[in-house]
Amino acid sequence: MNSNLFHNIANVATVLLAAVTAALIATGCTTSAAGVLECSHSFIDVKYTVIAIMVINVLKIGVNIFRDGLSGLTKTQPPVQ
Repeated sequence: MNSNLFHNIANVATVLLAAVTAALIATGCTTSAAGVLECSHSFIDVKYTVIAIMVINVLKIGVNIFRDGLSGLTKTQPPVQ
């Protein structure tokens, strides 16, 4: 699997997890006055989606560092041909 394919798969997974977060809100999660997502009335625990989003995005950054090195995170991208 090349890094571009991995990035696209990770992007789709992030979108799906955002949809799961929306489902959490639809199943009974509410936001407190402090901005905290409270899900005691939902059948899905919010910590699983938060952890999954974090892991996917850390993997994406790791792939970039592995592929291009630390300096590659800020270099200008080549034009699309």
